[in-house]
Amino acid sequence: MRKILLATILTILFFTGKAQFKIDAEYRPRFELRDGYSTLKAEDSEPAYFVTQRTRLNLNHTYNNVTSKLSVQDYRVWGDSKLKADDSGVSVFEAYFKLKLNDYWAITAGRQAINIDNKRLFSAANWNQVSTSHDGLTFDFTKELFNFKMITAFNQSKVANFGTDYSDQISNYKFLNVIWIEKKIENLSFANLTITDAYQKDSTTNTDYYRFTTGGIIKYKNDANDFQLRGFYQTGKNKIGQDVSAFYTSASYMHKFGSVLNLTGGFEYMSGNDLTDLTNEKDNAFDILYGAKHWFNGMMDYFSTPKTTHNAGLVDGYLKLDFTKIENWKLSTHYHYLALANNYIYEGEKQDKFLANEIDLVATWRMNDIINLQLGYGMLFGGKTLEYVKGVEGDGLQQYFFTMITVKPTFFKN
Repeated sequence: MRKILLATILTILFFTGKAQFKIDAEYRPRFELRDGYSTLKAEDSEPAYFVTQRTRLNLNHTYNNVTSKLSVQDYRVWGDSKLKADDSGVSVFEAYFKLKLNDYWAITAGRQAINIDNKRLFSAANWNQVSTSHDGLTFDFTKELFNFKMITAFNQSKVANFGTDYSDQISNYKFLNVIWIEKKIENLSFANLTITDAYQKDSTTNTDYYRFTTGGIIKYKNDANDFQLRGFYQTGKNKIGQDVSAFYTSASYMHKFGSVLNLTGGFEYMSGNDLTDLTNEKDNAFDILYGAKHWFNGMMDYFSTPKTTHNAGLVDGYLKLDFTKIENWKLSTHYHYLALANNYIYEGEKQDKFLANEIDLVATWRMNDIINLQLGYGMLFGGKTLEYVKGVEGDGLQQYFFTMITVKPTFFKN
């Protein structure tokens, strides 16, 4: 793998000519202390602490109307390889070319990381050290204040002469189509996001379940204010063939107090199943699909998928303070009120919907042009219903700490 990569770099350098070429990298080690992260710690629980690291090498090339990128990465937990071991760990994160057809249209083909809107439903999931990328085609149309994007992908696990059986990767989507349309009018923008995905039915070779998610986004933004409103509806069938009828809504308002302070308030509502209704055969729990699962509902990641609340949905009311007065520093305090969106039953009795209060403290220091340091500390104060949902009797303060340094050097640029 190393020899192939070196040969690729030398070949590109040889044929660079008048093209634009850049080689850069990213080193991102992160220390974490988990003492109640993601789930409640019990009386006999011991804190976990470890270091993970993501290392990437990026090759970017532009010539005439063609842009291409190759990004290889290595992910590891410090110490997971034996000393003197030659374990394979390098993978391709991105490998694509983008062809600009004219002033408006472009097509991108290959493995690509994609962020759409606020990353809630479709994201590269950058916090995850491995992150997410997709194999497919992207069509882009941009004209003045109008943007159109369509992503389409069809996955197979092997080359075959007959059929499209995807049983080897049953947990991955088999088909994906994403359409993003956005129109800006001065300080306003209106957008629609529609995502269609399909999963192959387990124990079959040619039966696929299709799910449809569509909704609108309205934004108003000026120098001091930022208002955003979103609403989505989900239908079709989920991965196990159950009929889906779910919705999501969110609203946020941010006000800037000069260059000193940003104040943001808002909420998210993800519908869920009413667990007191034993006759309901539909899935009413909204799934955030391929979006970011970190930060949105607190850094401690207690509620990232429908099953983390036993499909009872989630309500998140939050308040965020971001202090930006100190040069090269950003200090943030986030508060989350977390509750179930629908009824939850434990031992035959309906429970209180309140789940937890969470407070997150984050400090980010931009040391220079290539080095960024971030520290975070989260505290969660859970209620009794959270113990029932997680299946653990919590003990003491639930807490999480991390420190992460990101270094992005540029090795070559012409």
